[in-house]
Amino acid sequence: MSMKNLLLISILFFNFCLFSQGGISTKKVNSVEFNRDRTIKLYVPKEHETDTIRKYPIAIVLDNDYLFDIYVGNSKIYANADLTPKQIVVGLDVDFRKNKDVSVVTKSGNLTDTSKKFYNYIKKELIPYLEANYKTSPYLTIVGDRDAGNFLLHFLKEQNPIFNAYVSISPKLTEQTLRLVSNFDLKRLDEIDNQFYLYVSSNPYEKKERRDLHEQLKKGLETLETEKLHIAFNDFKDESDKPTALVKALPDAFSNIFGLYPRISKQEYDEKIKDLDPLEAIKYLESKYLDIEYLYGTNLNVRFEDIYAIEGIVIDKLDGDYLRVLGDFVMIKHPESHLGEYYVGKYHESGKDYEQALFYYKEAYGKMELSDPNAEAFYENIIRVEAELKNAPKEAPLEEEEEENNDEEQPEEEQNDDDDEKL
Repeated sequence: MSMKNLLLISILFFNFCLFSQGGISTKKVNSVEFNRDRTIKLYVPKEHETDTIRKYPIAIVLDNDYLFDIYVGNSKIYANADLTPKQIVVGLDVDFRKNKDVSVVTKSGNLTDTSKKFYNYIKKELIPYLEANYKTSPYLTIVGDRDAGNFLLHFLKEQNPIFNAYVSISPKLTEQTLRLVSNFDLKRLDEIDNQFYLYVSSNPYEKKERRDLHEQLKKGLETLETEKLHIAFNDFKDESDKPTALVKALPDAFSNIFGLYPRISKQEYDEKIKDLDPLEAIKYLESKYLDIEYLYGTNLNVRFEDIYAIEGIVIDKLDGDYLRVLGDFVMIKHPESHLGEYYVGKYHESGKDYEQALFYYKEAYGKMELSDPNAEAFYENIIRVEAELKNAPKEAPLEEEEEENNDEEQPEEEQNDDDDEKL
């Protein structure tokens, strides 16, 4: 290993450990399965105590040591960058010395008696404990590497899936594991109103036999072409060592299992939005945030960055006829912002309804702080529309128009009668 890579890994591990110190506690969870307490490490975001609305996805990490620390560090970094929701992270005290908790029967690939207990402990005891004591969302992730990475794949067989996301890092695959997974009927997930994610990584330092099994698993799963189960693989074949592949696996997994959450990227815009009509673009944005709320259970409001992302489509296409729709949408989502009234004002101005435009521009300006650096520039909208109103041609009084119309429409006989009377 080069000194450069060693230094990089050391810095990463130091930062992950540093980031993961706050908000971590150790808990005892009584287990009927094991007839004793099981110890867990628990990271809870600091907002959990004060935010009465937000709910938090749960990540269960089958390790309460290095993998737990790396996951917590990544969860903080990605949440602070608004790329993932904030998560509750649980590290389990897996007995790796004998691999009892995550062991499988060699000949069949099935779980041993001890690992069945551990499986049921997670399913029937740990998750209900977390849901009863913390503000949890329905989105659950399970993470493990090596033997634990192999063990967690067994949760895919549940008829009613417990987890949304499965992160298996360099799992110790066997031919029996592949046979079991092939019998899980993963196509059934397409019939469930939810989304599921499977991420599997390996590295070039595995034995050739295990690398071949990874490739077989990859090909077998990709041929399923499932709509609700999103499958991603990474072999990290260009990495120089195992630790680097391990450190990079979780960020790579995050981009997959939380792929819906981030603000609209250039790639998302180019592939899914840029060719839409204005109304379709607005509907796309609304649907994106409904899906985020449904999937992750978070109360994330529509980001202004994503409103700005579709703004050009609404303004430039179809003569801005859907600016009113966008404005109404923003006023519902962000009633405290001036942006919704601005869009509605612009809609009326483009239609030369200057009185309505002036009304909404003034409403928008009234919501802006005087200290807002854009306030002065925004006031130019009001000045411009007032000038248009002042210069607009004035209509003739209604009474005069009616008299003129009466004269023009008077029957010829009545006009002759009038002439006779004058004579």
